[in-house]
Amino acid sequence: MKYFIKIFSFAKPYKLRIFFSLICSLLFVILNNASLWMIGTLLSTILNPNKINNTNNIINQNSAILQLDKITQQLLGSGDSIEQLKILCITMLVIFLLKNIFFYLSNVNMHYVNNRMIMDIRNKIFTHIQKLPMSFFHNNKVGEISYIAVSDAARMRTAVSVVLNKLTKEPLNILMMGTILILINPKLTLISLIIIPLVGIVVIKIGQSIRRKTLRSSKQIAGVMSILQENISGIEVVKSFVQENSEMRKFKNETLKYFKLMFRENKLTSITSPMNDMIGVSIAVILLWVGGNEVFKYNTLDPDNFIKFIVFLFSVLRPIKSLAGVNLSIQTSIASAERVFSIIDVNPQIENEKTKNILDFNEKIKFENVKFSYSDGDKPVLGNINFSIPKGKKYAIVGESGSGKSTLVNLLPRFYDIDSGDILIDDNSIYDISMNSLRKMIGIVSQDTFLFNNSIKNNICYGDNDENYSMEEIINATKLANAHDFIINTEFGYDTIIGERGIKLSGGQKQRLSIARAILKNPPILIFDEATSSLDTKSEKIIQEAIDNLLADRTVIIIAHRLSTIINADKILLLDKGEIIEEGNHQKLLSMDGKYKDLHSTYLEKK
Repeated sequence: MKYFIKIFSFAKPYKLRIFFSLICSLLFVILNNASLWMIGTLLSTILNPNKINNTNNIINQNSAILQLDKITQQLLGSGDSIEQLKILCITMLVIFLLKNIFFYLSNVNMHYVNNRMIMDIRNKIFTHIQKLPMSFFHNNKVGEISYIAVSDAARMRTAVSVVLNKLTKEPLNILMMGTILILINPKLTLISLIIIPLVGIVVIKIGQSIRRKTLRSSKQIAGVMSILQENISGIEVVKSFVQENSEMRKFKNETLKYFKLMFRENKLTSITSPMNDMIGVSIAVILLWVGGNEVFKYNTLDPDNFIKFIVFLFSVLRPIKSLAGVNLSIQTSIASAERVFSIIDVNPQIENEKTKNILDFNEKIKFENVKFSYSDGDKPVLGNINFSIPKGKKYAIVGESGSGKSTLVNLLPRFYDIDSGDILIDDNSIYDISMNSLRKMIGIVSQDTFLFNNSIKNNICYGDNDENYSMEEIINATKLANAHDFIINTEFGYDTIIGERGIKLSGGQKQRLSIARAILKNPPILIFDEATSSLDTKSEKIIQEAIDNLLADRTVIIIAHRLSTIINADKILLLDKGEIIEEGNHQKLLSMDGKYKDLHSTYLEKK
């Protein structure tokens, strides 16, 4: 129930439209029941054209029903049968016209609310994702997050649409029809009420089972989607290792599991309708027998009213059956809502309410007793990290794979929050600086270059919210990154669309665009995480000269394996198993005759 309430909390901004839709629904229900009454009157007129209006010989005739008959008779007038039939037909036409107008207005307004709500839910998911720490993405698959944001939200939309539409009309229909049935004959209505709850019990049990299966199938299709995305992203690796058949088997196994789950769910859904129909027919047969005896044997029920009773009885079965479908939709929706709110309920990255905005710093960046692990209870990835980087200096971080180099630099822009200790810029903890201003001070060029399916120019200018970079500034940045020459040789130059993840470019070209993007941002702090790893020696040399030209009034942190990249650093930090074990410039570290010298002789100097 709590998820059901959460879903409809998104409806609050549209309460006036919902109220208008409810009014239209109420008018529709009134006119719908009026139309049924007129149909019953028409049938009794056709079946018994010479009926006698005096019903005093009928036992237990309800005064309310007599009053409704009197109103109907007054509406039809005192003319002959043909005249009354003509008035009856015209009245039915007008009632049906008005009924359907209100039905349309109710549905259109409710569909507007439904679609706006789902848009709001999707926007909420996407907005919330932007505020989550990197640890969330570290622990969750991209395919599963994508599926929840799109497909699970769509399932919620289906349920919201059905629930809001039918729960406004069908209960009113059932209440009004049920009231008329009781007025016509309480005994027959009581028999119906004893049998009808059986439908509800069956449907609720089936609905609960469907909810469980929907939750499992949602997780399974998210897994299928994740395999698909992973395969497409790594198709080059798959082909190079000739693993197409293995990938196909893996994918087919996952889709087979999904098929089995969905088929079980569909079997349960499919059994609901015929079961309801059989229960409905059973009710109708019993009531026909009992009611027929009331009319023909005991003379306690007017034949005309019996016709109307049957008309209303079969009509009330439709909204009851419809409500049974609503329960199934609710259960499916709740299963999807659980997954949607499993994202929305994740706490966003915390930011101090009194954070300050700073655009530059004057002295240094300082790590004080920093410890970090990716998840609570995990072994620390970094421990007892202490060092300072004076402004304008170039620091390099080296170490074997898995030593924590990239993790260390990712703590500075608060991609992850530390477990203990502090990181300071001048005397300001990064937790007292707004994340926006902190990240605007930092330019990052990572080993895994990500480019958007957009033009070269827009990729370089990415993040240009406040600045309006001139074409001259863009070209200068690309020249410094050794990218201008290849750009002007592409089909449309700076307006060339580079495809998803920059697939139309080589690895070196993508990395140069990433460097140009960081150069154009012109931040006081630059982080290069294996930034030149995909470049050939000639390009790397030119990029290195460009980086050296940017050092004035900037602080640079470099993670690299190549000796040429780190040899001129002001200080080199050697990480081993998450701790700094050696530090100093290149010559000093070599003279220490320690692990750096071993690393240098076995790995760095070969690069």
